Amino acid sequence: YDQILILTANSGTLLPQKDVLLNHCGFDVDEDRFIIRGCQDVPGFDAVARGDKVDVEKVTPGMVKMVTGILTEQPSVRAILLECTELPPYSDALRKEFGLPVFDAITCADFFISARKDNPRFGLNAWQLDWDGTADEYTFGQNLSEGERGKLLCKK
Repeated sequence: YDQILILTANSGTLLPQKDVLLNHCGFDVDEDRFIIRGCQDVPGFDAVARGDKVDVEKVTPGMVKMVTGILTEQPSVRAILLECTELPPYSDALRKEFGLPVFDAITCADFFISARKDNPRFGLNAWQLDWDGTADEYTFGQNLSEGERGKLLCKK
């Protein structure tokens, strides 16, 4: 069967979330079709743990090398999911090197947004109203109940 490689910044911090992922998302991290690997040992990627800026050019070859090793061991991988928001800079290198679809925070946001937009190539066109350029007024937490607002750590 086909497998999905899930890369995370640090596998040690994702795996403890397995109960949350299973109970709220229906995602069992122990399932055989998901291969979860952390990038914490890729040379230069330790900058993430330190909160420093990552040198993408330095880290990219190590990221490709790590994934090469994983795909050699797991030839049934058919897609790569980059779970961490620090990983999208490596998506194109992985796509180019392995010819697999790579999903990251940016491609997922694009997918979500495109599902709500008019497609000018076919179907109904110009069905959405033009934005008037005025943003609605918003106060932090206005969409929360009084009880939820009471739980906020930052009340500004």
